[in-house]
Amino acid sequence: MSLRIEFHAELDSTQRRAHELVVRGVALYDAICADHQTAGRGRQGATWYDQPSQSLLVSLILREAPLPEPVGLISLLAALAAANALNHHYPELPLVQLKYPNDLVLQQRKLGGILTELVGRTAIVGIGINLAQRTFPPELDERAISVWQALCISSPATSAAIAPTVSREERATLIQAIYHDLWQLLLRWHAEPTSVLQHWHARDASVGRPYRIQDLPDQPIGIAEDIESDFRLRLRLPDGTHYTTYYVSGV
Repeated sequence: MSLRIEFHAELDSTQRRAHELVVRGVALYDAICADHQTAGRGRQGATWYDQPSQSLLVSLILREAPLPEPVGLISLLAALAAANALNHHYPELPLVQLKYPNDLVLQQRKLGGILTELVGRTAIVGIGINLAQRTFPPELDERAISVWQALCISSPATSAAIAPTVSREERATLIQAIYHDLWQLLLRWHAEPTSVLQHWHARDASVGRPYRIQDLPDQPIGIAEDIESDFRLRLRLPDGTHYTTYYVSGV
């Protein structure tokens, strides 16, 4: 079945629009996509930079989805689904890696991120991915990367075929791939979580990175050592002990 996508030339936030539709009980669309956001949001209140039609800016509405426990695991599974979709759609693209809990990474720079919110039992998964940017503002230049920039290094001939803006048709193809793969990952998580974890491990870029541990007093900084079978991150604390948690932020 074809995904029902509501497209906007400009929108304050696809998350806000999706939230509005869910609260009103409007079930006409499965995803909200914008060419440009004026108030895009990232995780923990961060803003999301974009230029019109250069990014994938979408919020997926997962009605009646088999939610994992804890629900925040959807963000990890969505990041994995997005990485799978990108490598399938752009076969010359280097392996898209994942930084716990929900960042897409290439060449140690951020390619995209996920923001999940829950309205009742409906999950709204916001996804932002840099696709066609040739440049970023100076404050982001060393931390961000786009699909086009990565292909310039690994496959210059392929990068030349990517236009300065990405059509709605191409973004719709990516959205459908992410949406359907995410549903499959949610089903597999309930039936065979170990196989999902193996797919994450194949893309993991978290080990060795510092994280602020949000559910400990004083929020110490630990070094990531592994991801446990329940998808909690295991960290080494400054005193040499270990701690596992879902609640971290990168530093």
